[in-house]
Amino acid sequence: MRNTGRVNVPTLRDGDLLLRPKLPGDADALTAACQDPEISRWTLVPSPYTRADADHFIAISEQEAAAGTAVHLIAVDAEDGRLLGSFSVMELDREPGYGEIGYWVAADARGRGVATRAVRLLTDWAHAELGLTRLEILPHKDNAPSRRVAEKAGYRDTGRLVAPPREESDEPVFMEYVADG
Repeated sequence: MRNTGRVNVPTLRDGDLLLRPKLPGDADALTAACQDPEISRWTLVPSPYTRADADHFIAISEQEAAAGTAVHLIAVDAEDGRLLGSFSVMELDREPGYGEIGYWVAADARGRGVATRAVRLLTDWAHAELGLTRLEILPHKDNAPSRRVAEKAGYRDTGRLVAPPREESDEPVFMEYVADG
């Protein structure tokens, strides 16, 4: 599937886990969660992370969905609306049938299966609704929890190390995990 324009951003649910589009009212919760140094350590989230960064991320999320290049969702507790993490399908315009899933989980939500459940929801949706035939997760080689999420969500380790996506460095420090649809 080659990018053909706007992607309708879904709302997905698995019990008490809700993945939904970001809203302007989420900026404070995103800003607070991204103060955790573990998020910027393993992802491309800037540090320090400011309210302006959150506002920009919310705006870019809508622009990228409109362009058909990415889908960005937040995970919230379906009961109380508390932010649990951020989950995206990116690089939709890179090659036909391809997408990359990226994510982070808020510190107080880690160790509860949030990431694995959200990745499974997003993977199933991307295969079924976007027709993607190859999804990748690229965790840093030293990020064991993120590698476990990929494995528990059904992704297989290809054994390849790749350079950081969307960065200028060409040092291969990210492991390639794949789910074929």
